[in-house]
Amino acid sequence: MAAYSPPIRPRFRPNIAGYSAESLRYWKGTAARWGIFAGVTGLFLVSQVPLVKVNFLQKLPAIGWYWKVDEEKK
Repeated sequence: MAAYSPPIRPRFRPNIAGYSAESLRYWKGTAARWGIFAGVTGLFLVSQVPLVKVNFLQKLPAIGWYWKVDEEKK
């Protein structure tokens, strides 16, 4: 005799906070754009902090010259 199997079986779909991998796929472009915008805005807001200016902004390849300060020699 065969075991009973219900006509409708629940499917297991892994998710994070109710969002499956399929639904998150549509949001990855938007999330990337907002992340870049937030990063650039954050750098702009802290660009006058000397530690950020010397350790990060002056080392950017194309626009690092903008933040370099020539010290006066006495």
